[in-house]
Amino acid sequence: MSLNDFDDIAEEASIAKKKKFNLDKFLQQWNTLDANNFGSWPLSVKVTVWIFILIGMIFLGYMLLLKPKMDEISDANAQEQNLLNEFKAKDSTLRNLQAYQRQLQEMEANFNQQLEQLPKETEIPGLVEDMNVTGVNSGLKFRNIRLEPEVQQEFFIEQPISIEAVGDYHSFGAFVSSIAALPRIVTLHDFTLTAGPNTEKRTDIPQITYTVKAKTYRYVGNATEGAQ
Repeated sequence: MSLNDFDDIAEEASIAKKKKFNLDKFLQQWNTLDANNFGSWPLSVKVTVWIFILIGMIFLGYMLLLKPKMDEISDANAQEQNLLNEFKAKDSTLRNLQAYQRQLQEMEANFNQQLEQLPKETEIPGLVEDMNVTGVNSGLKFRNIRLEPEVQQEFFIEQPISIEAVGDYHSFGAFVSSIAALPRIVTLHDFTLTAGPNTEKRTDIPQITYTVKAKTYRYVGNATEGAQ
């Protein structure tokens, strides 16, 4: 081992001894402090006390001032999120409600339009006359067309009309198309077709006897309005 190595070891031992001495001296200073004479305390002890006091003040300030405010902010953020979610839900409901209201208005408009196509009680004879003219223009010959007793339903009154006519297939097809084009609602039910020889024309095309029941409808309110 060289001389330089001995010098380094001696220097490290001296530093360690010095540090140990300073620490012992610092502890001795704490043990000999005079609580009634703060001005006579060593500077190192004063700095240490100030550091502890500062740490204590910061801790108390955090616990008494900052932490409650931070808790309030956290609660406010949670409440804000809840209110935001509630707003989104209500906004979605409102948008759907507006769409439902538009659909309801469209349905009401369509319903009123359909009601306008239902004949009033005073219009039934005129409707029968229109059906008669439509059949004649289509090439049919009516043997019988009569009103049957009304059938009361929950929201409307059903008026059956019994029809018996003679003609060929084309005439009957034209008659059905013309009935569908009437401004009033008329439906056809219970078709009965009977083919027979054509005695009026010399042709192989058979003559068809048609028995069909037409039905038209009128709104129950129309009957009340007519009575009033």
